[in-house]
Amino acid sequence: MKLDVEVGMLLNNSLVYYHDLLTKNGLKLIFACITHDIYYTKEDLAGLTENEMKNKCIRLRFSGGGINTEPLGDNEALKIKEQKLIKDGYKKVFNTIKLDFQYRHNSMYEGNYLQLQDIKDIGLLVYYYNKDYTSYTLDEQRKMLFNELNSYGFNFKETDLGLDKLRTLYYKKKMYSKNQNG
Repeated sequence: MKLDVEVGMLLNNSLVYYHDLLTKNGLKLIFACITHDIYYTKEDLAGLTENEMKNKCIRLRFSGGGINTEPLGDNEALKIKEQKLIKDGYKKVFNTIKLDFQYRHNSMYEGNYLQLQDIKDIGLLVYYYNKDYTSYTLDEQRKMLFNELNSYGFNFKETDLGLDKLRTLYYKKKMYSKNQNG
């Protein structure tokens, strides 16, 4: 099975700076929300990749359809699921709150979008995955993703590593990789 490449690059300027950069380069803000994800597992996550950690967890997502929705954590059905997980022996391993902004360029195919995520205790990241690149090798996908991101005003090098959110939270230090999906 061939893995897809998703890059999650840590950014060093403000959210407003990157919003302006993206809109100046032809992208449009299509969706924004606040998301609160809580991850539970019974597994030992030590030594796993970002994607393996994610796959070993059950994620509960407390959010609505956009910025102007009910407060985080007010979903009764999710609270019931959370209590059942705890009763069944799962432990809470990650608790993330993020501002999530999704952008599209007219040249992007349906389903492709770029995300700016400001994640509490992590920082501001840009995430990008392009399903149209999956027939290429992992290294080719990575190069194509960086070339596309750079066409929108970023300045990434092929040697830059992405920040792994879950691994960073787990090890309590910044953890990087070439590909979050493998």
